[in-house]
Amino acid sequence: MRVKDMDKILSIVVPAYNVEKYLDRCLASFEIDSILEKIEVLVVNDGSKDHTADIAQRYCDKYPKTYFLYNKENGGHGSGINYGIRYATGKYFKIVDGDDWLNSEELEAFVALLEKMGTDLVATDFVCIQDQTYKVLQKKYCTSKKEQYGKIADFTKGEVQDVIKMHALTIRTEILKSNVITIDENCYYVDCEYITYPIPFVKTVYFYPKFIYMYRLGRKGQSVDIKSMQKNREQHRRVLDNLLKYYNHFDGISNESRKYMERCIGQVVENQFQIYISLGRTKKIQEELKQWDLDLKEKYPEVYKAIKKKSIVMLRKTQYKILPIGAIIYQVCKSRKK
Repeated sequence: MRVKDMDKILSIVVPAYNVEKYLDRCLASFEIDSILEKIEVLVVNDGSKDHTADIAQRYCDKYPKTYFLYNKENGGHGSGINYGIRYATGKYFKIVDGDDWLNSEELEAFVALLEKMGTDLVATDFVCIQDQTYKVLQKKYCTSKKEQYGKIADFTKGEVQDVIKMHALTIRTEILKSNVITIDENCYYVDCEYITYPIPFVKTVYFYPKFIYMYRLGRKGQSVDIKSMQKNREQHRRVLDNLLKYYNHFDGISNESRKYMERCIGQVVENQFQIYISLGRTKKIQEELKQWDLDLKEKYPEVYKAIKKKSIVMLRKTQYKILPIGAIIYQVCKSRKK
């Protein structure tokens, strides 16, 4: 049984499934002498069939007070997060997927910031990296308002407008533990649950203007790939349904926090539309989309109204009749990107 030998500032949880090709880079990015005593790295091996566990064990053997390996049966990304929440001891909590990594050049200063910080959340910028070439595809900012960087914002006062993505998010561990935040298991697309479920219990966020997370894109079979989303669209619906039920459960939170949750869930609704648009050449898909969206409007009108994307607004205005055209345009655009 692991013994907590000192207070840790940051718990880095690494859900890992068959990532032997990538894990060494991930774990090496935390290997900074000056912070090893201040962080803990919890590698949750989700039933991998390759050498993922062996790679993690090497780091555990080298740094037994910093790196820890948990082997479990396969339960999906959400189960890895839940495991991390259960065993984390740090002041703050951050998820780093096994095929991603952190920016080592900024990590020491980031841990120092967390050591003196007291906000519920800390939001940071992140970089999207192409899998094979390591080319920078896009730089993502945690806020569109430059004046917010270096400052604390209050969710309950409507000061947080941009949805903070999982890769940008670092959260106080106690919020996850004391409110028994639990993510759906054996399911893709649970990142949305992770960034939404804590919102009723948080108030403040600090915006830190540094690129901390390096997010790998373009890996074959990645869940955000449209073919994977088409294949697993029932799982996407399942996550969306969970989010909507959770949203309905909280009536006592501030109006502004509720609006923030609506924007979070609204992004998942937009992704569901993207799946329908990519499939939308048949009458059956068109009718399915129409009925689903009408149900959303009836049961969750505020979430329905939170969708501002022009293509979705146009679909609704035309009673979804232009869906086949949208599908063709979508396919053309995708083919040009290849």
